[in-house]
Amino acid sequence: MYLFLHWEKGSPYETLDQGEARVLTQWEQFDDGEQFSPTKKFLLVVPIVLFLLASFYTEYDPTHCLINASSLIILAVLPKLPQFYRVRLFGINRW
Repeated sequence: MYLFLHWEKGSPYETLDQGEARVLTQWEQFDDGEQFSPTKKFLLVVPIVLFLLASFYTEYDPTHCLINASSLIILAVLPKLPQFYRVRLFGINRW
């Protein structure tokens, strides 16, 4: 899911934006870039709820909790923050 939302650029279908979507990821194209829209809030809450459920079912094992928390923060929460809108870390995936 991370690769589809935050790595792949362009549009999966033909658009009438004259190529503006070529340089934007799917996450950046949602709701025309509006931050904290209902769609983006929902897609931010889902991984957090899954993390809480995984922590509960692993009985809060420290090893599992550390792995799940780090992957949640790095792959699910940070890329969705408004501070990372149109930002390419270290020039990766710039073009």
